[in-house]
Amino acid sequence: MFLALRSVVVYNDVICKTDKYMKKYHWVGRYMDKSYKQYKEVFSQNFSIQYKESVNSSQKTYHIHDVLEIVLIRSDGVVTMVDDQEFPVKKDTLLIFNHRDLHFNKISYLDQPYCRYVVYFAPEFVDGLSTAQTNLLECFYFRPFPVPWIIPLTQKKSDEFAALLDEIINSARQDQVYGSELYTRLLLGEFLLKVNLEYRDYHHINTQDNTIKYNQIYQIMDYIHKHYAEDLNLDLLSKQFFISKFQLCKLFKEVTGMSPNQYLIHCRLIKAKELLIEGVLVENVCELTGYNNLAHFSRSFKKNVGKSPKQFQLINKKTFVL
Repeated sequence: MFLALRSVVVYNDVICKTDKYMKKYHWVGRYMDKSYKQYKEVFSQNFSIQYKESVNSSQKTYHIHDVLEIVLIRSDGVVTMVDDQEFPVKKDTLLIFNHRDLHFNKISYLDQPYCRYVVYFAPEFVDGLSTAQTNLLECFYFRPFPVPWIIPLTQKKSDEFAALLDEIINSARQDQVYGSELYTRLLLGEFLLKVNLEYRDYHHINTQDNTIKYNQIYQIMDYIHKHYAEDLNLDLLSKQFFISKFQLCKLFKEVTGMSPNQYLIHCRLIKAKELLIEGVLVENVCELTGYNNLAHFSRSFKKNVGKSPKQFQLINKKTFVL
């Protein structure tokens, strides 16, 4: 049960351009008690930033986003769950989640404050800020590592990130001021640049030799994220992005550790898990995740997850939505 939400900096006055985003994330208001409506999460179409302090129970539900997410943890006792794996997270840690990271965060003990900055944005929001040599989305897409989503920081670095995020929050509040939207975007670019520097340092990424080639793979990954429910195959991706199938498979493996087909299956099953937890009928989940045959969907799900879709749904029945 949600117990408290304190010291929310911009939780009820973030810039809002459209309700399209709210429709995608229907859980924001649908499961929220009336007494907390004053803290409703208001998003712009493709960007949101908030500072949150809350006291939560340990019960949560997995979710994924159509947007990218970075969380700066500012309190101890946090545990992040990513696709059935549990990772204790210390204060002063960055969490980086892309479109396919099925995750949730919880606190270890009841009545323990949970303090964090949360940034959501669509990849197109930072279009034009990256260069051929410096892709600001690298930390979301270049992931041949076992645990790519957790980046520990020093307290000094964490404080610097917090100060920059506060500046972005203040800029976002000034949405009627000339140039504020551009300034906010530039500050977000600075934040992402510094996040990527930390990511590269932590994972010992020292070369830029393949950066330009990898940029095309990032585009293909983003395309798969948006079109996983369609009939995708290697031939289509090769023609769509003007790259040979051999080169596509080679570079894709270097970036993700998977083949394009394995990655597509993974994206479909991650979304299937989320929908099953939400209580969507197995037959509908099959259709919504790009499987044309229920038997094939069930076989693929059980092979990769170890349980049938129905068994998974019964075990992971949703009890709480943040």
